[in-house]
Amino acid sequence: MTMCTFKRICVTNRHLSERSLEEQLEVAFEYSKPDTVILREKDLSEDEYRSLAYRVKALCDIHDVKLIINKHYNVARELHTPVQLSVDDYKLYGVDCAALSVGVSIHSLNEAIVVGDEGADFLVAGHIFETDCKKGLPGRGIDFLTSIVEKVDIPVYAIGGISDSNIDKVASAGASGVCQMSFYMKL
Repeated sequence: MTMCTFKRICVTNRHLSERSLEEQLEVAFEYSKPDTVILREKDLSEDEYRSLAYRVKALCDIHDVKLIINKHYNVARELHTPVQLSVDDYKLYGVDCAALSVGVSIHSLNEAIVVGDEGADFLVAGHIFETDCKKGLPGRGIDFLTSIVEKVDIPVYAIGGISDSNIDKVASAGASGVCQMSFYMKL
């Protein structure tokens, strides 16, 4: 029996849901359980984020879902989770994250190669398809994703406009999985 390694990652944005984030995650876990949650609440102070992260971590643990902390590497260290950084934050704080598993959001093949060579553990590549989160900007497309998967030796997760109608294209491109925000936050 072959185990499926293609992962589905829920990226949070509590402003997209009419429910509290914890309630929305409960719905997401019940309806279409993701393998992982990236807690991406950019408008919170570090203290507000930390408080939310502890609550979300407890919820993820109950449902056997992994948690990735966005940006706040000190919170990731406290919770013993990976951290996901922008390329700029990786350049600034990468050395501070040495003991953590670190993912980096990339938007070009060059960024993917550089951060892959510098020790990133995984990449979030986007945006692949047109998305409301990046209104007016065309998606970079499947060829972009394929070029990254072919050039790096670490997992690559696609983000941006991914739905049931195009997820097979992402899987066929060799991505390790998908990151979806609207799908999970609007259930």
